[in-house]
Amino acid sequence: MSARTSGVLLSFALVCACTSDDVADGVGDEATDSDATAGTTDSTGTDSSTDGTGETEDADSTSTDADTETTDTDADMGETEGETGGGDELYEPDDGPSHEGGNVVEVCSEAEILAAIAAATSGDVITVCPGSFDFNQLISVTANGTDSGRIFLRAEAPETVTFNLSHIENFKVSGKFWIFENITFFGDCDNASACEHAFHLVGDADDLIFRHNEVVNFASHVKLNGEVVGGGPAKSFPDRVWFIDNFWHNTKYVENDAPHNILNLDGGKDHVVRGNIFADYSAPTSLPKSASAVYPKASTVGMLIEQNLIVCEKSRPEGETNRGIQLGDGAPASICDGDDDQDGNGDCIENGQNQEALVRNNIIMGCNNGGSSGGIMINSDRESWVAHNTVYDSEPRSAVFYQGHPDYTTPHRYNILENGFNTDYADGVLDEADNFTPAKSELDAAFGSPGTGDFSLADGAAIVEQHAADLAVPHDFCGYPRGEMADLGAIEYSTTYEGTPCSEIVQEMYDRIP
Repeated sequence: MSARTSGVLLSFALVCACTSDDVADGVGDEATDSDATAGTTDSTGTDSSTDGTGETEDADSTSTDADTETTDTDADMGETEGETGGGDELYEPDDGPSHEGGNVVEVCSEAEILAAIAAATSGDVITVCPGSFDFNQLISVTANGTDSGRIFLRAEAPETVTFNLSHIENFKVSGKFWIFENITFFGDCDNASACEHAFHLVGDADDLIFRHNEVVNFASHVKLNGEVVGGGPAKSFPDRVWFIDNFWHNTKYVENDAPHNILNLDGGKDHVVRGNIFADYSAPTSLPKSASAVYPKASTVGMLIEQNLIVCEKSRPEGETNRGIQLGDGAPASICDGDDDQDGNGDCIENGQNQEALVRNNIIMGCNNGGSSGGIMINSDRESWVAHNTVYDSEPRSAVFYQGHPDYTTPHRYNILENGFNTDYADGVLDEADNFTPAKSELDAAFGSPGTGDFSLADGAAIVEQHAADLAVPHDFCGYPRGEMADLGAIEYSTTYEGTPCSEIVQEMYDRIP
């Protein structure tokens, strides 16, 4: 194993969403979903934005230890033998603070866990004893931590603690500065109306971190949306929520008749989705709904989506329409963020459902269940930057299903996109250049065995050293530096470095999916 400590390696070695109904034109149209027990109705589209430089913009004046930095660190993994465009350092972004120094509260039963959550104060480190714990109730997380005193709900090590959850909405989080880590959250539901969300994040639930968890068998594993705080009418939305090195998947079809997006994010600023595995999340054929792994809408702004392995379906091709990353959709103004005039309506119609996201170095595969399936779907988006992603096994559709915003563009650069772009329903002008858009057969010949997770390079003639380095993407899927002349797609093959080859890291991640 490599000495690498961030992004997508060590945590995976240790641990183990819904859109609108498909319509005849194949475009994800507007739909709303009601969060039972939350008293709010929201749609299935959000939006996100970044400045395209590799750093997300600060959303408010609050400074946190977990500021959304995506710049390189000084941690040196050894000099590269070739020239690099991004420097010789391994990409090691800040993944948030440690629990060390906090007030450890050890809990070893369901009653103790619930009591500790209810009584939590700044600096508490709620540490769960190894074991399996059963909950069938809404668990409200309302206490506020602080920048210097995060509240943790954690296991000491991954795969030692399982929460079996059987309520419709299990954790409702409105408190700030919580970190959830190293826990398996398992949807244990036989009732088709249950297991809608593992987590519902609302209101001012800012600066949350989810890292090194496994979350299994939910319709939408995480739902994030605004709530009226105080007198209104404008809503508050969670900002700076980080999803780092988690394993999100289903081991069965979840029958809940609700949206089926793993990260169903309606609003907020500067969220980070880094180094996760997403897999097997399609809705069953009995529920004609599309499903996405990462789905920002409702004026989500400044989101960073990077270094994720997304396998829409590994072994269940009979499910409904699936997508890897979907930017924006038809959320109504009433649920949108960006309500500058405080009239209760957001800005997502004028400025896009998703705004200024940076989508880089993701590997997306197995999104081929017909309808409007695709590795990446662009609906109502403003000026996101989609670069150095690899999309494979998207037949018979194209890798990118592009609708777009009539007034803005979403540039696509330096990606490997099987079958390219579908623009049959485009509302905006497609801005794409320097992408490799081969047929599936060409990718099968270019890589070792991509259908089984082997993205080692067999024929790199159309992939290696194809363009000058993109300053917004100085590193690859595994955090290794790119060369001054960079390769296309998520993995940099042509620059030598110390450490486990990136294709081996991808294979390890893929093999974790049952």
